[in-house]
Amino acid sequence: PDGRQVVATLSISGNAQIYGMDANGGEPRRLSSSSSIDTEPVFSADGKSIFFVSDRGGSPQIYRMEAGGGNAQRLTFSGNYNISPAPSADGRWLAYISRVGGAFRLHVMDLASGQVTAVTDGSADESPSFSPNSRLIIYATRDKGQEALMTTTVDGRIKTRLAGSQGDIREPEWGPFLK
Repeated sequence: PDGRQVVATLSISGNAQIYGMDANGGEPRRLSSSSSIDTEPVFSADGKSIFFVSDRGGSPQIYRMEAGGGNAQRLTFSGNYNISPAPSADGRWLAYISRVGGAFRLHVMDLASGQVTAVTDGSADESPSFSPNSRLIIYATRDKGQEALMTTTVDGRIKTRLAGSQGDIREPEWGPFLK
């Protein structure tokens, strides 16, 4: 978040693990330490935590650890496949994709309470990203048989289709708000 550090998934010594390094270069330092596969690292907006996906519990789940590494706290417990963590800029919410049956659906967790809400009823949601004001989530999905770029409010009540008449739509990312 401050532009000084990069986090990445690297397979330097076996399984994929989370590493951090100075944005100007240098040697990566290992932040996660498990015998499992740790992927999809993303900083919290305040830079104090890293959210990531790990199969250390037997299936892909979302965890959080301090930005400097150390013990990880499991955040997702419902479902056996939770991926693509996306924290909100205000630190209140975590959007992610959960497989429900065979459907991939956007969910939102209130980080203070741990309460989870499914905000879509689609089957092919992917790559959530919060707006800078933490009120909207942009994501890719399939709508009426076509790939689409959608937004939703955090509670899932208002959805808007932004694009998607043709072509591949993958991994949207909301840009940061620059003051």
